[in-house]
Amino acid sequence: MPKPQKMLQKVSFSSIFANPVNMDELSRDGRRIKWKAAQAVVPLPVNKKQREGEIDSTPGMDFVSSILDAFTNSEYCYVPDSSKVINVADLINTAAVKMRRRYLTSDQPLLEWKAHADEYLSEMIRNEGRGDGELQICFLCKRHGDKTRHEDRPLDVVERWNGSFFENVALRDIGVTIQLGHQAGESCLNPRIVQDFTVIHTNGIHTVHLLFCNCPNRALAGEWYQQLMRCRWFPATHLEPRTAATYRVMDTFHVLTLQGKVTTYDFYAGLEKLTDNTGVKNIKDRYKAFSRMMKEWRHLKMAKRAGRGNDATRTLAETRAGEMGISCIACPRPGINLPENWKEAPASKKYLYWIYFAIDACFRLKRRLVSSEIQDPDLDFGGSYFTEDTLFRQYIASVTDQQEMSTCTGLSALDHANTKFSRGYATTGVGLGVCARHEFIQRNGVVDLQKGERYANMDYAFGSFLRHHDPALTKVVSYDIACQWHKNLVRRVRSLPSLVSWDLSLQKIFFAIPKLHIHGHQLSCQLNFSLNWLWGAGRTDGEGVERPWAHLGPIASSTRDMGPGSRHGTMNDHFGHWNWVKLTGLELDIHREGLTEFTEGKGSDTVRWEKMIRDWEAELDKPEKDRDKSVVNPYEVPRTGLTENDVRLHLTQAEAQEAADGSFGIHDIGPTAFISQLLELEDQQRILKLDIKDKTFETAAQKTDLTERQTKMMRLMGRLRSIQALYMPAAITYLSNRQTNDKQPEHVEDIPVVFPSTLPATERTSGCRAGLTSIEEQLREAQLRAALNSLRNHLHMKFRLLTYRKTNVKAQGMITKSQALLKRNQRQIECDTRKYRAAWKALEELHGIGESGWRKLHHADVRMMGNDDNTALGMEQKHPGKRTLAKEAASNMAKPTHTDADGSSDDGYSSSDGVQERRGTTMEVARDSLAQVRRQVGEGFRETSWIWKEGGTGSLVDQDTLDEFVRVEWCKTHARARRWMEEVSLLVEERRRVLVTLEYNANEWEGRAEYEGKGEAHKEGARAYALSQASVFRALARSFTELWTGVVGVDEAGEQEEDGDGASADEEEEDAEVLGMDEEADIPDGI
Repeated sequence: MPKPQKMLQKVSFSSIFANPVNMDELSRDGRRIKWKAAQAVVPLPVNKKQREGEIDSTPGMDFVSSILDAFTNSEYCYVPDSSKVINVADLINTAAVKMRRRYLTSDQPLLEWKAHADEYLSEMIRNEGRGDGELQICFLCKRHGDKTRHEDRPLDVVERWNGSFFENVALRDIGVTIQLGHQAGESCLNPRIVQDFTVIHTNGIHTVHLLFCNCPNRALAGEWYQQLMRCRWFPATHLEPRTAATYRVMDTFHVLTLQGKVTTYDFYAGLEKLTDNTGVKNIKDRYKAFSRMMKEWRHLKMAKRAGRGNDATRTLAETRAGEMGISCIACPRPGINLPENWKEAPASKKYLYWIYFAIDACFRLKRRLVSSEIQDPDLDFGGSYFTEDTLFRQYIASVTDQQEMSTCTGLSALDHANTKFSRGYATTGVGLGVCARHEFIQRNGVVDLQKGERYANMDYAFGSFLRHHDPALTKVVSYDIACQWHKNLVRRVRSLPSLVSWDLSLQKIFFAIPKLHIHGHQLSCQLNFSLNWLWGAGRTDGEGVERPWAHLGPIASSTRDMGPGSRHGTMNDHFGHWNWVKLTGLELDIHREGLTEFTEGKGSDTVRWEKMIRDWEAELDKPEKDRDKSVVNPYEVPRTGLTENDVRLHLTQAEAQEAADGSFGIHDIGPTAFISQLLELEDQQRILKLDIKDKTFETAAQKTDLTERQTKMMRLMGRLRSIQALYMPAAITYLSNRQTNDKQPEHVEDIPVVFPSTLPATERTSGCRAGLTSIEEQLREAQLRAALNSLRNHLHMKFRLLTYRKTNVKAQGMITKSQALLKRNQRQIECDTRKYRAAWKALEELHGIGESGWRKLHHADVRMMGNDDNTALGMEQKHPGKRTLAKEAASNMAKPTHTDADGSSDDGYSSSDGVQERRGTTMEVARDSLAQVRRQVGEGFRETSWIWKEGGTGSLVDQDTLDEFVRVEWCKTHARARRWMEEVSLLVEERRRVLVTLEYNANEWEGRAEYEGKGEAHKEGARAYALSQASVFRALARSFTELWTGVVGVDEAGEQEEDGDGASADEEEEDAEVLGMDEEADIPDGI
């Protein structure tokens, strides 16, 4: 048996590449060795060496050394087991994979391409002309499988009859070759041949036989990428492209993704299906290359449409901030579409030159923590709609968590300011600004959100887009949290980076809340931030910023997993499409109605009311710190009666006057302070009883807190008892008799607080100091008013919380938090209800039953305005049937009426009053309950609770108060009329600005037609594109002019404005009314 030989033979480096590698293979029985020749494939092509400038004459040396090292380290020797024999071919391939070199052009193709972006843009501009071709090119095709008929249509899908049926055949297989860089019919003497060049077209993915020009004519033909682009093919890589996409397929996908939100993946998958719907063909995967080409295509298209390809003075890298964005043609732009003397306009017309903004954020447009700016750079880099990202991120990193405290409840933006689920996301949303009247997204007005809708992000967006607008323009800024955001805004914007920092104290800015969002705000916000009452606002609603989110929503899922550069490029592209659609679709509508009849009926009163409006608007023109607080807001419903603090101040001043006159009190604490402290003690008891009701006090800390509160309350009660002995001796007797009768010890919260109203009428006169009863009456009146106002506030707050939970709360944590907020608010509603009932009972005792002038508060009266107790906007509820409710009523007959610890039942009557509702038989109650159910179920029988009417007392108001209500209604109607008249003037002025701006844009493009270019062909393309763009803007101007023919002109509008017909009072969105308001008042008084 021959001695086994080692399989590895020593070979030279040159021979291993020049000749096949000899490898031996052990036979199955382990007795024989088979010699086999295998070609060692070097994975490094020659062009890689050319790219990197390598000069090594033996490019495979490192590769072969690795193979030899692998053999040496393995200490290989012959073994009979064939499974242990090393396969040299596999080892060579494995080493090739491990040693594969990495290059900038493969790892970061966008960075390689970005350096040549100007050259690509030049080629695109060159294609706008005739290039090197003839005046006319015939692209007709007879669709025969004839080589000569497809030399100018190499991407046709051809079918060939195989004797039985038609089958697809590639044009390459029938000899069609594509020659670049030469005229039709010419051949290159030294072509660079690419056998399997991939071309993506609208009808599929093709593999073609391509010949690049590499002869002396190449100086004219251009580089490889230029030869492709002059054939209207866009190369996938810059240096040695092997894949391209036709201009037609790029344009097709571009329009489809902008209009139909088709993703790159779906479009490319569709092309693969067009090529082969069976999956049996081996189609090269060029999805990543196509995605990269589209990113470059978007960038070049945006630059081209912005005129960057017609600018010889600056490169694309020198593009100015926002230069590639589309500006609103209807907004005022000094020096472009405003008259030279616009600053000298009369005060009544200055609003024509105001500019209106709206800002908002969307949390759907997230981005995961994938990729990076290095791997996926942003090609636009602040040139269009997103602000400059590097500077923005540096600023955001310097801002710690901001606690945006809110004094206005129900604001979801502030609720999520620092908690909008940022884990796993690099970006949690997008904030942007638009012009509020025309909804154009502002240039450099878009920023990413990192942790919710923080002030820092929105301040930066605001300061960023302000750089594109003249500081002399008066600005109206609409934001759904403007009531909070505008506070300290001057200081915050001044601290921004210098690029976006402004001194807002030098600019005139009005802040407003959108008309729909304002319903979720407090009364003060509805009065001070309403666009309905802001003079000059016209019919601006401020809600336009919400509409782009519907346009961008479908791309949220595809941009979520993109890198930062791709996401910004995609969204900038969609922002530009949105603005262009807005520009080409501007249609203006004019509408006005009147209130002449009502104005004439009120006579001289309207003159006084108009002066109130003028005085109020004059104050709005002043900085907030300089405004006269005494000027009455004409749209505010008058408050009836005094507050608790007002009553205390009045009574205390009266006591001070008595002391000044020589009347000395019997104690250092006067009677007003004494009754006030009794009321405070009563409030503490009420709150503690609710806490005991809601909490278990099971833990040691909870029990300690309860004991401390009870002890503190007992000490306060002891101090007041000593004072009470002086002011109310009868109270001490009342309490001692009660303690004698009670056998069980009482908790401090259950011990009654004795007021004059608690005592019988006889003891009240003899056992109390003179004037004490009157003091309680006045304080109880104020307490009723305060409790009712607070109750209405919290009921309105309940509605907003329920609506917010329905529309915003999804996650479990948010549900828990929302439920806690609702429970806390409901507890306050119960506290207000008990406070009102206690005060009402005291007044009834002092004045007599039914003589207090305040209505009894039943349990059914405590409900939201015009809604069921637990119904919010858009919520569906299942109501029990009539029979079920009737049975429940009958079954509850024998149940006693619930009585609170303070002695008031759930319908407002005291159990000690002896007042009991008449109870009949079970059948009578069931019959009455069923009739009541029939009345309540129908919406036609539903009534607004009395607590929302007539100041809450249920009694008729006097004539002066009634006149004030009429005044408010007239002022609101007058404001509606003025807003319509302003809208007419604004529309006329905007129409003029649109036409002027379109002509300005056309002239700008005509000026760009003089660009010299980089040759005759490039010059012709630049001129052709510039003139075509000028033609587009003039065509739009002609279209708008035809559309507006016959519309009221500027002079006509001015004449009609003097007549002033006003608006209809049934326009619900301009009433600033809370949902469910009755038609007698737009805003419930006292909220």
